[in-house]
Amino acid sequence: MPKPILPIALIFLFSAPSLPAQQPLNLGFERLSIEGPARPWGWAVFMRPEGTTAALDSTEAYSGRYSLRFSNEGEAEQSMGYWISPYELSGRQLVLRGWVKTEAAAGAARLSLSAYGENGLISEAQSIAFTGTKAWQAFEVEYSESRQAHAFFIIISMSGPGKAWFDGLELSVDGQKTASVEVADNITAEQMAWLRTHSTDIGGVEPASTGQEAAITGLEPFRQAAGDASIIALGESTHGTSEFFLLKHRLLQYAVQQMNVRVFAIEANQLEVEKINRYVLGGEGTASEVIKVMFRVWNTEEMLALIDWLRAYNLAHPAAKVEFVGFDLQDPSLPMDSLSHFLAGWEPALHPLIDSLQRPYREAWRAQYYPQAPDSIRASWKANAERVWALVAEREQGWQQRAHSPEGKKRVAWAIQNARVAFQAADIAYDQTVSRRDTFMAANIRWIQAQREPGLRILVWAHDSHIARGDAPDYRHNYFNGNGMGRYLSEIFGQDYRAFGLFTYEGQYSATISFFNHTVVPVDAMQAPRGSFDEALHRLAQENGAETWFLNLRPALSEAHNNWLLQPRPVRFVGYAAADFDYGAVMSVPYQFDGLFFVDKSSASGMLR
Repeated sequence: MPKPILPIALIFLFSAPSLPAQQPLNLGFERLSIEGPARPWGWAVFMRPEGTTAALDSTEAYSGRYSLRFSNEGEAEQSMGYWISPYELSGRQLVLRGWVKTEAAAGAARLSLSAYGENGLISEAQSIAFTGTKAWQAFEVEYSESRQAHAFFIIISMSGPGKAWFDGLELSVDGQKTASVEVADNITAEQMAWLRTHSTDIGGVEPASTGQEAAITGLEPFRQAAGDASIIALGESTHGTSEFFLLKHRLLQYAVQQMNVRVFAIEANQLEVEKINRYVLGGEGTASEVIKVMFRVWNTEEMLALIDWLRAYNLAHPAAKVEFVGFDLQDPSLPMDSLSHFLAGWEPALHPLIDSLQRPYREAWRAQYYPQAPDSIRASWKANAERVWALVAEREQGWQQRAHSPEGKKRVAWAIQNARVAFQAADIAYDQTVSRRDTFMAANIRWIQAQREPGLRILVWAHDSHIARGDAPDYRHNYFNGNGMGRYLSEIFGQDYRAFGLFTYEGQYSATISFFNHTVVPVDAMQAPRGSFDEALHRLAQENGAETWFLNLRPALSEAHNNWLLQPRPVRFVGYAAADFDYGAVMSVPYQFDGLFFVDKSSASGMLR
């Protein structure tokens, strides 16, 4: 049987309807994902090679409206899986029942119930192989294991040619059928009192109009939690929540006017974003033109308003301008082109060699965004980029001595950085490891700070998973297992780095339909499950009639009885693609964030394209 290998937090990035405050089990396939009949809600494709298909079938259902049909043309194997929170299931007697129908199945259709621990698979209960042509037949799989599990999976697979239908799956826990499972300890009345004491109504998300002072209501605790840190990071549990954009706009205004922040840094390709920086500093163009250089998730009406406000602020405050910069590295095209242009005028003798080293990777990007290639080719891209970086870095001191103006010295610094970014992109293309990107983004933020006056404050904008400090002793309860950008920034800057997450209880957000269908649509954000910080803050919102809160988490680590605060709890994790059960990530929250901003109701961001 194929085993899931993706981190849990990354497996379930599909779509979500409004659901009860637990994890629902869509084992009868009656709830559709945002992809419609192409995939049932909550089920993730593990393997789907060429010549295999899977979809909901309304013509061959054992019960209800739909069954799940697998169809294979050749010998390849396909599989789908359903992740289930281990919180309620570990150490208990589990029985999975259901029905299977086959047609000319020359290979085998199977189902399994698997448990995974710290060192991989603990145990697996597997059905018999279903073959041939047979009418609906019942199956039963029993699992019993005392060892503590960190994840459970129901996996359906089919190998070899033929068809198979699956329907009517049911899970029993200690003899009781269940349609949903709890995912965390509920937060008690006494614990709610602690949250209430450390929370502040921030009075809404709306930023001030251009020319007006930022609204300061409820934000003093944020200023206190940020302290004197020079790097202040704002996260977001979804990229597509309108209220997150608006609140960050408001917080930027406050940080600029009340906290002396002078650089706004966003998760976007570094050199591309310089086009926005020139505009907000007073250059030519329009916000609607320059915003296009950023990733699509940032191309929103809300971000457009932020860019226009920042330009207006800078024009009105020429002695205290605020920069708009990027720190991501995913597309090396412009950095390579810029380095080539620099060398043509600054070091013509070196120009042909650098161009020849950069050309293969540059041409690959011309042909395909995020180009794919065999290991040997990707290794050559990395080796060439590393040599380019070494060649220009060893000349940096001499070039700086030749640069007699601040503008010339800045050009040299950018040339070195562009070579570094091109190497970073090539390294990721070769290594294929997500955490490498976070390492490099942290390094780029450090470079941004180093290019500016000592003590200058920077406000960083990225996903919760990127900005989280990742200090939990158990790596599993950190975003990216403790290898995120925030972890590296925390190691570099210590208490000079502060991170703040943005959470929400329910509503909608904008996202692509899937990782492969890039149509952006409004997606329903499921209600936060019991035991999550989101759900607890929702209770405060209901209690006080206020929808926006700031929770100061800095006291949590020093509390005498803080186990309940440090206990791993589910957090919403939605990237650019829609999610089904978007609480598959379980984190020790006070080890991730110095504070949380909470918006009770999320609405989809206003997409420009």
